[in-house]
Amino acid sequence: MTSSIHGSLAAVLAYVCWGLFPVYFKQIVGIAAIDVIAWRVLFCCLFLFFVLLVWLRPDKFVTQVKKIDQWWLLLGSTLLLSINWLVFVYAIETDQVLQSSMGYFLVPIISVGLGMLIFHERPNWLKLIAVGIAVAGMLLTFFVAGQVPWIAMALGVTFGIYGMFRKKAKFDAAIGLWMETVILLPVAILYILFFSEPLDSLGIASRNWLYLIGVVSTVPLVAMLFAARRIELSSLGFYQYITPCMHLVLAVVVYKETLDTVRVMALATTLLAVSFWLLGAVRQMLRKPVLT
Repeated sequence: MTSSIHGSLAAVLAYVCWGLFPVYFKQIVGIAAIDVIAWRVLFCCLFLFFVLLVWLRPDKFVTQVKKIDQWWLLLGSTLLLSINWLVFVYAIETDQVLQSSMGYFLVPIISVGLGMLIFHERPNWLKLIAVGIAVAGMLLTFFVAGQVPWIAMALGVTFGIYGMFRKKAKFDAAIGLWMETVILLPVAILYILFFSEPLDSLGIASRNWLYLIGVVSTVPLVAMLFAARRIELSSLGFYQYITPCMHLVLAVVVYKETLDTVRVMALATTLLAVSFWLLGAVRQMLRKPVLT
């Protein structure tokens, strides 16, 4: 019971941290999105390296790295992660937090669709309705308003496929994230050296916030991994809605983003789809056989 409570607290910590990401990235909004990603890769790589050395101990850390042999999965997840990070930072910098909220609301629904296509999973009819509503909502937004909520779609699709790649992977999740940053590290260093804005030209406050990006990015991941080992994945799935709910509140209440017709249509269909997904998830949990 104590382990379950600790796991639940860790899950809440992880998703609340991710929910506060718009607040953090608003502090460095004056830095170009591509510069932010380059520094994020560098600082995440360094911070994760020391965290993993302490957490796993050097011998186990080296063993885990040597066990990685699914390089095509690792390269694919690295590409998806870099696109997801870049689009998210761009969304914050261009005052489109609402779209980031919709994107992460869509992740479980996109995962259901991918599960059907790739893993031949058979979700219940409620989850199928959720997928249908999500697709119809995006099409409706396009045909009626003439606009595609591409940020929400990009975030949802990249993170959904990223999750699928991670499901196929046999290596440890934290080791996988560190290796993703290692793969991106040479590109990030070259960009920082020759193309990014020098740190000296940034304000003191912006520099200080930027130095924290490795810690800010890693802490929720470690908390989620801690939680995943102590509570059921189905429970973890419900906690993940903390993040987009917080993004939604921040977008409307704090950052005063306009709820025009396009955004209302996209948001309404997204929330309706999420409602059916949650009902389907509850139904699935209730129908699971109880082990005695």
